Amino acid sequence: MKKQLVYILFFIGFIGIAQEQPVTISVDTTTIRIGEQIQYKISVNETSNVIFPEFKLDSLGKVEVVEALTIDTLKNKLEKKYILTSFDSGQYLIPQQKVLIDSKQFLTDSLLVNVATVEVDTTKQKMYLIKSIKREPKTFDDYKHLWWWAIPIILLFALILYFIFRKKIEKIVPKPYVAPIQEAMLRLKELDEKQLVQQNKIKIYYSELTDIVRTYIEKDIKIPALESTTNELIETIEDFNESSKLGISKETIVQLKEVLESADLVKFAKSKPIIEEIKDDRTKVESILNNTQNAVHIANQKKVEENPEEATVLVETPIQKKSSFKKYLIIILVAIVLAIGGLGYVGYKYIKTNILGKTTSEMIEEQWYKASYGNPKITLETPEVLTLQSVQLPENSMSTIGEFNVFAYGSPISNFYIVVSTTHFISELEQMDMDLGINNALNGIEKQFNTQFTNIKKENIRIDGVKGKKASVEYKRLNEATQQMEDYKLTMLFFADKQGMRQVYVSSLWSDDSAESVVNRIIKSVSLKQ
Repeated sequence: MKKQLVYILFFIGFIGIAQEQPVTISVDTTTIRIGEQIQYKISVNETSNVIFPEFKLDSLGKVEVVEALTIDTLKNKLEKKYILTSFDSGQYLIPQQKVLIDSKQFLTDSLLVNVATVEVDTTKQKMYLIKSIKREPKTFDDYKHLWWWAIPIILLFALILYFIFRKKIEKIVPKPYVAPIQEAMLRLKELDEKQLVQQNKIKIYYSELTDIVRTYIEKDIKIPALESTTNELIETIEDFNESSKLGISKETIVQLKEVLESADLVKFAKSKPIIEEIKDDRTKVESILNNTQNAVHIANQKKVEENPEEATVLVETPIQKKSSFKKYLIIILVAIVLAIGGLGYVGYKYIKTNILGKTTSEMIEEQWYKASYGNPKITLETPEVLTLQSVQLPENSMSTIGEFNVFAYGSPISNFYIVVSTTHFISELEQMDMDLGINNALNGIEKQFNTQFTNIKKENIRIDGVKGKKASVEYKRLNEATQQMEDYKLTMLFFADKQGMRQVYVSSLWSDDSAESVVNRIIKSVSLKQ
């Protein structure tokens, strides 16, 4: 019962509001044949602070506005007439129209329009067969985009065929086993032949000398010697010698410690030992190698005698390094296949249009599009239809701005950009200062691009009886593709009156010779007719 009472109160309130509706519509007919016209009239029972917005057509776009007549002022009443027509049969709903009275919004009723076809007497009218569509002859330019597919595919098949049919002549050469002591003695001999001491390269000499003894200890005794400090290595050898009963004499360990400490002084303290000291260290290293090898050999021999079944023959198996080339090749081939598949799925034209964009030379040669944008309406020709951008207005502007739209098109491949903005005020403002408006607009762009305009040129213009300002400026900006500062040109049109503002921005590279023709064509095509 409570819910029904709410519904009743709602409908009573709705009827009361409907009776007070100051906006009405009327038409001379709602049924026409294709091409005939309807006179659509909006009447407002007020004469001051009334704003008729842009006429909204049916959602299918089948009904067209032939002409929007000027507002008629009658006694305590305003009338706005529109001449409508349609060239497609069917039923079309003209939506509610919005009218602002004293900044308050009122909606008209919607209207259903019936459009009938014109009957043709086929007994008197001779009929002809439908002709097939004639296509233009193909040229090389029609197949240029196929290279984006053909080149990767050819390279892919060439790589596959190469690895299938190539002759595998690589052979694994067995590496002869060299005992650690033999390797160390051979390296000592090679070190002597280098004559580093005679060339006064003492630091390099000691580095190689200690590397020889450390490498031998790591390979034969199996303890980490290359990455250990001198003290760590000596402590490890002493502990290992005691625990495993290796049998390395204390004199040998002392000699090793002396050689390593001398090397540390040379490498890190810039010490310069005399020739006799260097030769003595060289002799100590050879003695360390021999004594250590004998101790290790005797210890191994005892283990074999105690446990003959554990005796093994040491054979060094050559380690075959796994080549990472094939792995990278597979990754590259998969990437190529994915790129080709993605290109084929998305389509070259889509990538060209939505990502790369057109070059300015292509813009001159290809089809242009004429369209109207925003409120107040502005019409112009562009290389591509401008798309509506999402813009968030500041809260303090909501009470002044009734409608704000930004439309844009950009071509990253040629750094060419077009922006159109329209602003409709809720209530009429005082006459705007054109110079102040265009200066504020340019200052805002400077802050956004973090740049400074130079060579600023302004002039007064008039298009379709509407006064405005034109500005041409130069500026520098970072090119995101090349990461270099480049010179740009910006051409701006600015129109403003009590009801709204309209602006056009065209930015292009200064070095782009074709851009000037594109900019001039866009500017010349601008129309402000409502």
